[in-house]
Amino acid sequence: MIVKAFSQSLYSEALTALSKRLPRLHPKYASIKEEQYRIAAGDAGEEAVMKKLESLTLPCKHYVFHNISLYGDSLFQMDLLIITPYFAMILEVKNIKGTIELLTNPSQLKRTLETGEVHTFDSPEPQLEESMYQLTRIFKEHNIDLPIRGAIVFAFAKNYIKTITNQTTILLRNEVPSYVRKINRENPILSDADLEKLKEYLLKKDVPFKPFPLSSYFSIPASEIKSGVECSNCSFIGMLKLPRTWYCPKCRKFEHKAHEQTIREYFLLYKGFITNKDCRQFFQLNNLHEATRILNGSNLMKTGNGKNTKYFKMDF
Repeated sequence: MIVKAFSQSLYSEALTALSKRLPRLHPKYASIKEEQYRIAAGDAGEEAVMKKLESLTLPCKHYVFHNISLYGDSLFQMDLLIITPYFAMILEVKNIKGTIELLTNPSQLKRTLETGEVHTFDSPEPQLEESMYQLTRIFKEHNIDLPIRGAIVFAFAKNYIKTITNQTTILLRNEVPSYVRKINRENPILSDADLEKLKEYLLKKDVPFKPFPLSSYFSIPASEIKSGVECSNCSFIGMLKLPRTWYCPKCRKFEHKAHEQTIREYFLLYKGFITNKDCRQFFQLNNLHEATRILNGSNLMKTGNGKNTKYFKMDF
């Protein structure tokens, strides 16, 4: 049973917004785009594996979590986690095209493209081992003697695994359901009630990754982020405010609620709070009362009065 379904990471959404609002000649533009592509590829791979797990059938109760982060000795993140009365399994998902070699001493993932171009990345093996260790520590602290398995899953068949490790299980996406079903299940460690308690504990302790606003996370001055309301039709940034609507001077589309996505992006990129002055600057408004109407209608938490009024978003 899926208890924490796949969802695109908020970080991915924020990176997309930031890449749109940075000048292409900005010194950090290339690294932001690279990070955006990396996270998007990771999301695509995890979504593909989760779809396989949606059809997973086991002769016992089981729960599947996507993208769960917990505090053990430190904060650690697991792409996919499966818990059953017999075992827990961590799946580290990779979506990397090319010929893959997992190297040791030092641990590296080497990728060779058809063009002959070679890239190296951090190996997923140490990360998987660390996640298994940290989860073991959490289980021991709560007197849970549940064995923990782990595997690295390559999400798409476009990979050719040339060299594999003997220490870690390596799977392709379509192998995951059968591999999980084949794991030995002789005597249950947890009762159904205890498994339910563990599920609720994991959901409660999950710590989503929220490095917002990204201007602070990447040390980019907020003044270097392009302001303006984006047109959903042609992606032009700089729509004009008219009575009760927004107008795009590029494609000539009118959009009543164009500001809603922009205020979301403001909090993802710019600051943790917004004032009337901030709103006028970021939305390119000249009217103080228009900014007040937008802020009051955006389901924000409000503190202070007059010029000291600040608005905070509640649901990130």
